[in-house]
Amino acid sequence: MNEDPTKELPKQSFEERVLAELAAIRAEVTAVRTEQAALRAQVDAIQVQQGAMARNIIGLDERLTSLEATVEDRLKETRPIWEAVKAQIEKLDEKFDLMIRDLYDLRGKVARHAKQISLLEQRPTP
Repeated sequence: MNEDPTKELPKQSFEERVLAELAAIRAEVTAVRTEQAALRAQVDAIQVQQGAMARNIIGLDERLTSLEATVEDRLKETRPIWEAVKAQIEKLDEKFDLMIRDLYDLRGKVARHAKQISLLEQRPTP
């Protein structure tokens, strides 16, 4: 044990080391406060954007409500017209179906008459 144990002691005094550690802590606290301030600024900006978005959503909701009311009013105005048109189309559909049936009947009769005429024409005349 001929080595001197004082060689391993730090060259700074205890007070200097404590002051250096306090300075490092102070620098870290300052950095944390700076980051905190930046985060607060970001949160404030987000809150401003959120408020703007909320106002936009309220405006869109009001416009949609107004549009729905307008559509409902127009439906009330035009519903009787469209119901009358629908009834007329249904009547025309029935008449058209009847006309098609009559046309098929007429075709059948024409074909039958044509066949009878051709048979009559093939008969020898006395």
